[in-house]
Amino acid sequence: MPITAMTAEQDRVRELQRTLYRAAKADPGRRFHALHDKVCRRDVLERAWGQVRANRGAAGIDRVTLAAVEQSGVDRLLDELAADVREGRYRPLPARRVFIPKPGSQERRPLSIPTIRDRIVQAALKTVIEPIFEADFQPCAFGFRPRRSAHDALQLVLDECARGRRWVVETDIANCFEAIPHERLIQAIEERIVDRQILKLLRALLRAGVMEEGAVRRSVSGTPQGGVVSPLLCNVYLNRLDRVWQTREHGVLCRYADDLVVMCRTEAEARRALAALRAILAELGLEPKEVKTRIVQLREGGEGFDFLGFHHRYALVRLALFVAKRHKKPRSYGWLMAAYESPNRMGLINLNGRVIAPRPNRPWREKPNAGGERRR
Repeated sequence: MPITAMTAEQDRVRELQRTLYRAAKADPGRRFHALHDKVCRRDVLERAWGQVRANRGAAGIDRVTLAAVEQSGVDRLLDELAADVREGRYRPLPARRVFIPKPGSQERRPLSIPTIRDRIVQAALKTVIEPIFEADFQPCAFGFRPRRSAHDALQLVLDECARGRRWVVETDIANCFEAIPHERLIQAIEERIVDRQILKLLRALLRAGVMEEGAVRRSVSGTPQGGVVSPLLCNVYLNRLDRVWQTREHGVLCRYADDLVVMCRTEAEARRALAALRAILAELGLEPKEVKTRIVQLREGGEGFDFLGFHHRYALVRLALFVAKRHKKPRSYGWLMAAYESPNRMGLINLNGRVIAPRPNRPWREKPNAGGERRR
């Protein structure tokens, strides 16, 4: 496809997403009922194919690879998928189940690999429904969301620590992707979407099951890890946790998919936060993973906690004390210089742009401004 035509199609898809997001944001009670035809749109399917191709990935149980699809004809495949979905003939195949090692652990994580056809349909579905749910998601949720990343979640943790919240509840949700009940997930989706064909398509994807050691296993729970739409569905369900948390005063929640921490000011608040987490998750049919659940106090020389691949300890005070002593100033001056002012003024080496400990209330990664230039 020529670049100009591809750009025009991408612009139409982006405009569709903006329209859906604005409509959902303007009316929090609106329930959408005319979405199925948009999943079948050729520009939406073209974008879905581009995303699947860019992510590469292995073949599903049909053993059809990306190279095989390109050799036999992408246009033909997309035409077939559009017709099948539009006319209700589409049936997803079970995903291929494999197990991959968890970094730093003896455990193995189950990964489900749908067929390329199913990945394209899931990507098209996600393109259409994601903007609607994005309008409802809470600021405390960072995982698998547009224009949000693990770095944004880590920045929140740093900022709240700087504000005095140094008692941390650390946990994650046990087998979250495998444990989410299908019917309760559909109920959460129905808060916004009542298009019967979309709901039927989602049910079919959830019930497709996985093939493991030659046998197909289907369950009444779970959004298998590896599915294109699974992270979005996980966020839709856990948004119930996020919404409830915003109405209570149990510290600041920071959630990245099923991994979360709560930043608190006191030990008592942290204990109340952990009790509240257990209660809310139980209402959702979920539970925290006990071996990863604990309360940690961030203090000088104390223990830290792990979150999103980083180990967090409270240590910036050492630099502040060093600067204050070096310049014969009070501790507050050292903290101001180390945390906020340019380190070049203090005879320190400026490490901006390197992967180092970030500063509170100062983004630790550069972002483009309106003109495309890099800024901090």
